[in-house]
Amino acid sequence: MLKKVTMNLTERDIEITEELSKKLNSRSKASTVSSALAITNELTRLLGDGSALLRRNRDGSMERIVITGLKDA
Repeated sequence: MLKKVTMNLTERDIEITEELSKKLNSRSKASTVSSALAITNELTRLLGDGSALLRRNRDGSMERIVITGLKDA
């Protein structure tokens, strides 16, 4: 099922969408938004299951990434 959605985007939102389009090799802005939603959904599902999102820095150190506003499952 397809739904048409109209959104008001800030200049920053547009810049992020264009950057993601290149990184994700998306064919369209709609495809980019769809991919971003799917990625975000998977991350929040994993974090809701008690997993942590970690980043390994170039020096080998690790830091935990916290998504502000994400509620515990």
